[in-house]
Amino acid sequence: MTLFRIQPSAHVERWLIAWLVVGFVLLAGAYSVVNPLFEAPDEVWHYEYVRWLAEGRGLPQPADVGTAPWKQEGSQPPLYYLMAALATGWIPTDNASAVIRYNPHVAVGEADAFDNKNMMRHGPAQAWPWQGVTLAAHLARFVSVSLGAVTVAATYMLARTVFPHSRASAALAGLLVAANPQFLFISAAVSNDNLVTACCALGIWLLVRLLAQPTPPSLLQLVGVGALVGAAALSKVSGLALASLAAGALSWLAWRERSWLRFWRHGLVSGGVALCIAGWWYLRNWQLYGDPLGLSAMFAVLPGRPEPLTLAEAATLAPGVWRSYWAVFGWYNIVADPWVYSGVSGLALLGLGGLVVGLWRNRKLQGHVQVSQLILLSAWVLTIAALVVRWAQISYPQGRLLFPAVSALATLLAAGLCQWSPKGREGWVAATVAAILLPVAVMAPWRWIGPAYAAPASLAALPTTVDEIAAHFGESIALRGVHWAPDSVQPGQTLTLELYWQAEQPVAADYSVFVHLVDEHEIVQAQRDSYPAGGALPTGDWRPGEIAPDRHKVTLPAALPAPGQLRIDVGLYDHQTGMRLQTANGGDKVTLGYVAVTPGDADAALPRINFGDQIALIGYTFDRWQVRAGNELTVTLHWEALATPAHDYVVFVHLLLPPDAVWAQRDTMPQGGAAPTSGWVRGQTLTDQVVLSVPANAPAGLYGVEIGLYHPETGERLKVGLSDAGVRLGQVRVVEN
Repeated sequence: MTLFRIQPSAHVERWLIAWLVVGFVLLAGAYSVVNPLFEAPDEVWHYEYVRWLAEGRGLPQPADVGTAPWKQEGSQPPLYYLMAALATGWIPTDNASAVIRYNPHVAVGEADAFDNKNMMRHGPAQAWPWQGVTLAAHLARFVSVSLGAVTVAATYMLARTVFPHSRASAALAGLLVAANPQFLFISAAVSNDNLVTACCALGIWLLVRLLAQPTPPSLLQLVGVGALVGAAALSKVSGLALASLAAGALSWLAWRERSWLRFWRHGLVSGGVALCIAGWWYLRNWQLYGDPLGLSAMFAVLPGRPEPLTLAEAATLAPGVWRSYWAVFGWYNIVADPWVYSGVSGLALLGLGGLVVGLWRNRKLQGHVQVSQLILLSAWVLTIAALVVRWAQISYPQGRLLFPAVSALATLLAAGLCQWSPKGREGWVAATVAAILLPVAVMAPWRWIGPAYAAPASLAALPTTVDEIAAHFGESIALRGVHWAPDSVQPGQTLTLELYWQAEQPVAADYSVFVHLVDEHEIVQAQRDSYPAGGALPTGDWRPGEIAPDRHKVTLPAALPAPGQLRIDVGLYDHQTGMRLQTANGGDKVTLGYVAVTPGDADAALPRINFGDQIALIGYTFDRWQVRAGNELTVTLHWEALATPAHDYVVFVHLLLPPDAVWAQRDTMPQGGAAPTSGWVRGQTLTDQVVLSVPANAPAGLYGVEIGLYHPETGERLKVGLSDAGVRLGQVRVVEN
């Protein structure tokens, strides 16, 4: 028996695989073109590792950790990067500084952010025709697309092997991979995830074939198992798990043959090949870092979790991991419409339900061979899921980390979905699922991904609705027009500000815009910092004479006192140095006007701050926004019990002078101990006043007010989301006594 052999069904099989693969390559190619360079998670650092190798700088050394441009990715096994470097090494990359430009205002992980979805500043150096780094990165992306196509084909063949009498199940399994928008997105990015996923898909397919055949594995098959295990381990540390799956399959074969001698012989062949391919890398890590996996080098750069994941936090993270398995793009900040997640979740539940029903009825199971194959697939899915949970203990998990199991999971779900159809009608199920998934996969680049990075068109003249202005910054930038709406806002509402800039001559740097809404005490009550047009129009790319439209949205604090007014100040600064561009009159900002703040609905709810699913802060007020040193500031807190709290928690209120000097503090149980939290009942609301005494020697300046709750005996704080840091409520100005 040959190593890789398609199940007999002649041209029908080949046409099905061809349609799946060609369709996938075309669609993934579209994702690659539409998604700007390096706008996939960690892609820029994956590419920097590729460029590092392509430029002949060799494998990373301990001295490179923390200083090299590839960040933590240089600790990764190098096979994918060597492949991409081999494909791109002929391309000169001396234009890297013009292509790889970071956006310091990027909203990583903020799906509800108005803009700044882009990790990078994109400009003319990335335009067609591609040259230098742009060409190399796109070629590396095509290497990834090719690996994704391998995974799609391997998934089809895997399902065809497990369910030899159901071509529809195989086609559906391939479709569940090829039309997964997230898999398409990652397959169109520079990432070693694509190689480890392809190696695992091929490895699982080969192992289930070994379980299906009546004869012992041939030498060529054993070498193939070892080669795929070694390649997976040399692609990513998680690829090591394939070795355990291979050991399990070979153990099953030995037990079936009642020959443990054969198990050892098979293990020596496969294991020896795997060690020859990947063993040197892990030995090198051990010698260089004292850590075979190289994780110590990774976490010297990559921030880990401050403490292990709790069960409650795992439950909080799980829905996000599931969504990002299907459709969370960009740097975790571009999401699909809610109906997409509902639809794929419904399909998955139907698939799992059908699988359970099929196993219960023992339908379409061909004896012990197929049972062993299903056990192998299930064990692999659970193994990868366990690795993701383990990763969540030390860092933050993402759905793409489940992709090494994507072929096995797709095969199981496809079999389950086909269980709901009458015998011989499974093709209708595949067609129905295709009608659901394919439109989503096709529309994703143009509906969600592309628009997130679209830059507004430059203008030849100001719109007629804009108020003209003539404010000059530095020697090359002028603010020509401004418009904001509405004219009056309520606390918690958003002000939209449109600025129209013009380069009077080429601009030498990329400057950031700041928008400040300032009250009568000179407190910046709301602030917005961004490159123009949410990072889409860096000033260094402006052409003289053209007008660059720049929109900002600034949300007012919900607890802002009203009525009143806020001054609108705008300026430009260098993000690296913090130096502001000077205006023509010697200042460093321009006042555009004032916006009125009107009282809101007295019954309108303030944003709820959830402390550990036990207590919520539903409102707060300060008795003043300016306090004299030596006087008192009263903070009124409005609480609601989300459940009966487990302990009598202490409320802390800090008055902080940046960066974090505490000048006043009060730690007390609610209402001075008269309302201990353990006596609260779900739904109960309570008002608590905390008085802070500002020291007479407190320096003048802007202070932040921070609150939180903690257990008085252990000091453990109730978390907001995944953080136990204090929650900043607002600022007050302290003036000298």
